[in-house]
Amino acid sequence: MAGKTSISGAAEDAKLTVPEMMDYLVSKGYKSEYSLEDFTRGVTVLEKKLKQNKPDMKR
Repeated sequence: MAGKTSISGAAEDAKLTVPEMMDYLVSKGYKSEYSLEDFTRGVTVLEKKLKQNKPDMKR
């Protein structure tokens, strides 16, 4: 997989935040294939994982 990185990896290498890297890429004409459906699915998975790992505070 030579020559490939994640957005977060590229942001870290460039000493930028992920939103700053996204803004930079858009300004250079980058178009993502990541859809709103992909994003929504990712948020749903993350919410489920967070609920599973939430400590019980009812002691």
